[in-house]
Amino acid sequence: MAAKQDSFRVIIVGGSVAGLTLAHCLFKNNIDFVILESNCDIAPQVGASIGILPNGARILDQLDIFDEILDAAEPLEHGWTWSAAGKIISKTEAPKVIHQRHGYPITFLDRQILLDILYRNLKDGDRRVHTNKRVTKVEHFSEKVRIHCADQSVFEGDMVVGADGVRSTVRREMWDYMDSMALGKQAAEERACMSSEYSCVFGISTATPGLQPGQSHRTFADDYSTLTVVGKEGRVFWFLFTKMNRVYSASEIPRLDKEDIGQHMNKYAHVPITDSVTLSAVYQNVVSRNFLALEEAFYTHWCMDRFVCIGDSAHKMTPNMGQGGNSAIESAAALANHLAILVQGSSSDCISLRSIKSCLNNWQTARQPRTKKVWTKANSLTRLEAGATVKDRIIAQYLLPFMSQLLIDKISQTLFGAERLDSVPLPLRASQCSMPLHSQPRRSYGQTGWGRTLWTVPLIGCYFAAHITMGSLVQKFGPFLGSTLAQGSWTASNGETLDLIRPIYHVSFLDKMFAPLICCFLPSISGSDPKSYAQMISFMADIGPVYGIWLLESYRKGKTNIETILPTLMGVVFQLKGIGKLAPLYYAIEYIHSPLSSLIQGDRREIKATALRSFLPAMLAGYYLPTFGNFFASTLESRRSYNAVWQFFPVIVPLLQVFFRLSADQISECKPVQIQRGHRQDMFYIRCAYGTMTAISGLAFLYARISAPQSISLVSVFLPSLFGHTEPISSFTAGIAKLFQYDELISMVSGFVWLGLRFQEMKQAGPPWWKSVCALVGTTLTLGPGAAFALGWGWREEILAHITSEDENYSKRHL
Repeated sequence: MAAKQDSFRVIIVGGSVAGLTLAHCLFKNNIDFVILESNCDIAPQVGASIGILPNGARILDQLDIFDEILDAAEPLEHGWTWSAAGKIISKTEAPKVIHQRHGYPITFLDRQILLDILYRNLKDGDRRVHTNKRVTKVEHFSEKVRIHCADQSVFEGDMVVGADGVRSTVRREMWDYMDSMALGKQAAEERACMSSEYSCVFGISTATPGLQPGQSHRTFADDYSTLTVVGKEGRVFWFLFTKMNRVYSASEIPRLDKEDIGQHMNKYAHVPITDSVTLSAVYQNVVSRNFLALEEAFYTHWCMDRFVCIGDSAHKMTPNMGQGGNSAIESAAALANHLAILVQGSSSDCISLRSIKSCLNNWQTARQPRTKKVWTKANSLTRLEAGATVKDRIIAQYLLPFMSQLLIDKISQTLFGAERLDSVPLPLRASQCSMPLHSQPRRSYGQTGWGRTLWTVPLIGCYFAAHITMGSLVQKFGPFLGSTLAQGSWTASNGETLDLIRPIYHVSFLDKMFAPLICCFLPSISGSDPKSYAQMISFMADIGPVYGIWLLESYRKGKTNIETILPTLMGVVFQLKGIGKLAPLYYAIEYIHSPLSSLIQGDRREIKATALRSFLPAMLAGYYLPTFGNFFASTLESRRSYNAVWQFFPVIVPLLQVFFRLSADQISECKPVQIQRGHRQDMFYIRCAYGTMTAISGLAFLYARISAPQSISLVSVFLPSLFGHTEPISSFTAGIAKLFQYDELISMVSGFVWLGLRFQEMKQAGPPWWKSVCALVGTTLTLGPGAAFALGWGWREEILAHITSEDENYSKRHL
């Protein structure tokens, strides 16, 4: 006899994570439901574990059960990856960063414990959840569904939800229903959709020496990989993924037996979990285990009339990324949101099939795109970790150490757009974090991928222009430089003579490397070439904002360790090769790797406070002091000494920042000061930085205009002739002066191109394009290119701060 139904009722088949989560979500929306579970126990121990990521945790927090989950788990903080030889590939604090960004830690626990928590906290669970109810048949009628169980019991409802896993009875019944509705072709395609290429032995072990709570370890190898997570009290959750002998289609997927686990594990007993722990050591402490072929399927039809499937019955992905369960939680919440709109918008308990069908189709259309992306990434990660292709092996074994920040950003991108339960306010920890998981981003900026790379064509053009022009000039004046050095001395126009043989650094390889470079500056810093003197005092002042902005960009919170040291590495190289050759490359790399859409997420735009506060003192002492010492020291010998120091500014400035930071820390320990940070204080230091650099470059440019010989045009002081690099060189002084002109021209042009690209991607929030161009041109003509570059960057920072503030306010209003 069918159970009596008085209101809109959802029959959930399967007491799974998806099914129990849906039940909670329906209860929060006052929608009636019943759960039919085939097992005698709602929370059986089958050796499975589950990882809760922020996208799932936020929904569970809305259901008031996340704190209990957190008590049963150990948040992850550190992750290691290892090679098949037991050598460390990388170490990351990605779990800790994800927690800080999104408000929830990554946690692992027994799936059994999660099911028990979900069940115990479900109101009227004893009445609504029925165990030992194996569904055998679903009858679909125009006004209801009727569910038949193996024990002859019958349940009726308005719709049936298949939360019964990868081998779903509800999905099979839905396909049969599609056959009866003349949709046999689509049903046949769905039946053949599933495949399996990898198998997995997964289990739970007791504490194992060498493995600490809060750690995760991944081992990458050819055709297999492992994942080991250490939970509360050292409980070990482990997975061994292996590639099978071929790809199996839906009807061929093998059922793997527990009896085969021992033999299979013996083949991989030697596999390192860490450099001191092997898989066999973990397996010796096993409590429960299982052996499965990993099915992969993303079905087109998640619903059909009164049928609907969620979780693995709709989107089965491999477990390497830990998103299978979390995606099921999201699908359950999203389905409840749509059903709430349906039920609350109806004036009677009898809701038409047409309305139900429309509701479920809307849910499917809205939910599938995000789920498909997660599904694709999860399955790709399985292949990456098992080295499925040469590309996968190169990335996993060699590039991973340099991709830590990128991978963290990829995780965050996967989490953004996560579903939430609309009927329940978001908990504080979901909103009081640096990167809340907005369901709908307010706006997007700029391009990514190849489209973004194409925009760097002008920068690549600058790079080749530098090689053609500067390379040609170096070849032409090289013999003159060699002749000057061979003479052993150099005499300035005022009669001062320098010994070119005497050591400068008293370190042989440094003298050998830098003595020729320092010699190149003598005609300008001595004033022997008045035209070059005027050009170089402005040029060297302008390198300050160029290098300074490179440093400030690298100190943003969203930058990787490699990106942080990139300006220093580039600076060392451009001191040897010329900034005109390196600047275009730097700007191209920076532009491609840091799209605005990524930069404005959370606190990624912010420049680290300690680096920001120490920046200006370090620049004044480490860059500007030796720079102007080049031109204003009393003797030529002193000017050369300042130039010798100036050659090392790419290293000196960062080192001085470290010194100033350490000094500030010592002072803080002696006299604690409570510093309140925020956008306003950050912008104060940023304004001081770009304002000071603008003023110094502007004054240097004005001084250069005044000090330039009256007999020559100002244009000829700063700009070479159109084909100047093809003209013959008459002397060492003339050759180096022309080289420095090209060096300045190309470095500053590439900087303005980069600024232009940055303003272009901010066109939604920034000034019109023509205003930006006019402002930069006007400032360049008035105060010089360095001042214009610094002011342009500062203008961009003001706009970025405005965008970030607007987005934060928008998020607060819509949380």
